[in-house]
Amino acid sequence: MQWTAFFTYVLITSFTPGPNIVLAMNTARLCGLSETLPLIAGMFTGLVIVMANCAVFNILLAQLLPSVLPFLRIAGAAYILRLAWLIAFPANRREGGTSQGATRFREGLVLQFLNPKVILLGLSTLSTFILPWTSSKAWLFGCSLFLTLMCTSGVFLWALIGAAQKTIKMRREKLWDLLMGGLLAWCAISVSGLADLLS
Repeated sequence: MQWTAFFTYVLITSFTPGPNIVLAMNTARLCGLSETLPLIAGMFTGLVIVMANCAVFNILLAQLLPSVLPFLRIAGAAYILRLAWLIAFPANRREGGTSQGATRFREGLVLQFLNPKVILLGLSTLSTFILPWTSSKAWLFGCSLFLTLMCTSGVFLWALIGAAQKTIKMRREKLWDLLMGGLLAWCAISVSGLADLLS
């Protein structure tokens, strides 16, 4: 087992911004950390399900992925673009800077099934680092749980950063909305594969 490479890969993928992190950070910025916890709980639940499925069906999914990935990319990009629009152009702001309340548990859960970054993280980590070393079910599920906890801790860290921004009175709040929405739209373009076609 290549532990250094494994931990480096997991840390980088878990803590670099992606759809989960941008959405959690912006929700915490607008609504505070306590109202973001249902979103994080939904993301955690979805991560558990996705990572467990990656552990169980790793070989099967790896064979099916090339045919399913284009559809997954399109669906994921459409969903993430919707979230980007809602962030960049929030409906009515209530006092305290909230935008239609916090994103619900269900949205955090659904995002995991449409987020190719999460699915590819589970597949690539298990197939690259774990399966060549052992086929033990305990190791596969243990690694899946570890990946879930690492991704959730990355989301939570960025949500804390968003909550800290909420406590600072933002003078240019509209600019932040556009920036966060733009970052999420960039994630959607990256996920969809359009960035590869344009380059």
